[in-house]
Amino acid sequence: MTQPNDDGFVSAGNLNRLLGWTTLLIGLALSAALDPWLLDASSAADSDGGVRLAVRHAHGVVIAMAFLQLAMAHLLATAAFDRRARTTAALLTAIGAGSYIAGYALGLWWPACHWLVLFGSLVNFSGFAFLLWVGPSGVYARQIRVILPVACFGMLLDFMAGLRPILPEAWILEQLGSEDGVRLRMLRLARVAAIALSVLTLLYYGVARRAGPYQAKANRGGASLAIGAVGMPLILALACFTTMHLKYLLALPATAVVIGVYSGLVLAMKHGESMERWGWFLIAASTSAGMLIGLYAFEGPFPTPEFMGDYNALPRRLTRLAHSYCIVLGMMSILLSREGAGKSEVKWHPKIASSAFIVGCVLTLAMLLLQTVTSMPPLALSLGPLLVLVGAIACLASCRSPVNVTSRR
Repeated sequence: MTQPNDDGFVSAGNLNRLLGWTTLLIGLALSAALDPWLLDASSAADSDGGVRLAVRHAHGVVIAMAFLQLAMAHLLATAAFDRRARTTAALLTAIGAGSYIAGYALGLWWPACHWLVLFGSLVNFSGFAFLLWVGPSGVYARQIRVILPVACFGMLLDFMAGLRPILPEAWILEQLGSEDGVRLRMLRLARVAAIALSVLTLLYYGVARRAGPYQAKANRGGASLAIGAVGMPLILALACFTTMHLKYLLALPATAVVIGVYSGLVLAMKHGESMERWGWFLIAASTSAGMLIGLYAFEGPFPTPEFMGDYNALPRRLTRLAHSYCIVLGMMSILLSREGAGKSEVKWHPKIASSAFIVGCVLTLAMLLLQTVTSMPPLALSLGPLLVLVGAIACLASCRSPVNVTSRR
């Protein structure tokens, strides 16, 4: 994407970048602290299952908003919008993300703070809607016009979900059932998909522009990923609020996402750095596994394997967490690569930093897999996220200054 002739801290996306990376690093630190407790398989942990679900949800919100901020920074570092539009959108989405995170975090202790979730959702929505109203320009204007409505839709779903703690007796919310019921699980996935697939589609265009003579094939991969980004949250939301039979259509956008992701992996293998390749590999593995999980995740079309247990059983929780970690760590690796992590051919410490990050990713996933067959000590579940955190901080410390980093995207 073409870079803007703008060194403004806010308008060039550096405010969102700073907020995004800070929030994401805090989220990793929370992972290291919370995973041993959240994955506790003892009977004593069963009594606080509702608390664990609320904490996991709040933790997921922190991670999701971090990626949304980094995606906004990535977008604002291009010349798709003028300076005034970029400044307005940057401030709106930064305020919205901060309010949204504060609502879920403080709501764990003070339920009245859930109003901040509604405020944050609407402010975030207004930021993306404003960019859509202004209209992007440049080479990727058409693709950006596809991504922005998906992000807006995700914010509206967040608003709807935020109403539940405040208006629990509202008719439409009451029909959604319990927190671990199928409909609310679909709603949660729709919200995550709207954010994650929007970010992923935006990252795809970053590697697709290097395709050279294979640009036509790269464009088809991008179109497939965009179809999945639109279709996945839309079908999940419709199935949640209307008839559950629509869930059988999820195979279509899921397949489109997998095709787009593997296209991104092929492009990264040819034109990307090691961190970018690793990121696309993790996401490809996760989306492939997600196709299998989707066969039983929402009570059909196939029965849940007996060894997996019910929704809150430890094997199911470990499977979901490993699937989520692959997406989170994969996108994080790609974003670190775009920041310039591990690219120095002279200094040794950037290479060590990127290697530590990758080893941390492997260790995190390995400990989760081992937990399915044997009870791991609590410290073992924290080592992977801690090493990822250290590696990410070291990668960012070895990168260029914020202005140069964002302007080069």
